[in-house]
Amino acid sequence: MPKMIETSPRQAHTLLVRMDKLGDLVLSLPSDSHPALRGQNIHWAITKGLEFVAEQSIPKRKFTSFSKKFSPVNFFRFVFWLKQLNPFHIVLLHAPWWVSMASWWAGVPVRIGPLSQWHSYLFMNFGVRQKRSLSTQHESDYNFDLIDKGFVQVGLKGSHNLEKVKESFLKLIAPNPNGTLQQHRLKSQSYVVLHPGMGGSAFNWPSESYLEVARLLNGEVPIVVTGTLQDKKYLDPIEEELKSLPQVKWLVGELSAHELLNVLSQARCVLAPSTGVIHLAASLGVPVIGIYSPKRQEHPRRWGPKGPCVEVFFPATSTDQQLRPDVMTEIKVKDVYESLKNYL
Repeated sequence: MPKMIETSPRQAHTLLVRMDKLGDLVLSLPSDSHPALRGQNIHWAITKGLEFVAEQSIPKRKFTSFSKKFSPVNFFRFVFWLKQLNPFHIVLLHAPWWVSMASWWAGVPVRIGPLSQWHSYLFMNFGVRQKRSLSTQHESDYNFDLIDKGFVQVGLKGSHNLEKVKESFLKLIAPNPNGTLQQHRLKSQSYVVLHPGMGGSAFNWPSESYLEVARLLNGEVPIVVTGTLQDKKYLDPIEEELKSLPQVKWLVGELSAHELLNVLSQARCVLAPSTGVIHLAASLGVPVIGIYSPKRQEHPRRWGPKGPCVEVFFPATSTDQQLRPDVMTEIKVKDVYESLKNYL
């Protein structure tokens, strides 16, 4: 049995938890529009460093951020915070094992989460089997289904219009586009953003392919290259030549999270692989072209960006067996370039 604890007046009906990467959070926040949560006071627990996403979302979300790293201090800090928030429901869309344990320890009455890893069987009392590893639907749809099936177990009726609700996507607003554009001498709607890098969790297009797109675009439109130190693997081989192109503005490592939103929001189009940047751009309403892996667990069917103007390219292979990174060369530079031209 969980330890008996003193509780505070309820400050939130439901706590939604997504302590994961940037793109995962973008695809999770819209799940708070599920009809089962209508009229409830919703609070989010998110990963430290991603506060800007919740701050700039429409509507703005109530949230608290935490480190994902386990330590006794982090564990009991989370338990104490749960005692203060005193939610009746907690929905663990994705969280470290110790967050599951903390929700049980703090005595949250209804604990909903996917039944997959060992801790979910121990600490969730309304677990839902989803088999997300099969990747048969979009991550956003999995989130909505988890909430739907979890609350059905609690005693609510399932939503009759869930498929319509699933069409929703996160809407973001940039905090100060004019200031950032003036600082970097950019004009609104005059440039394309090229973001070749990623965290390495999926196959990416060869760096040379992004460079070739930049060569074709050079002379037609200014190109803003974005990225972080995490992207060096993909940027280092092409950095020198990209910087030598007359219309390229190199902003790698020069933008804060809020400044990145500002730059993305005013682009004519954003070209990027399966990484957080493409999800941000899509949520800002900017046309995006995504480069995606054909592997089942990396496929755009599971992780594609959601927004008003989205296009994705991925190799037309029908099997995961013995796939190698060079399968990404099946995506032709000419095809991607022709799509980009539609937004120039």
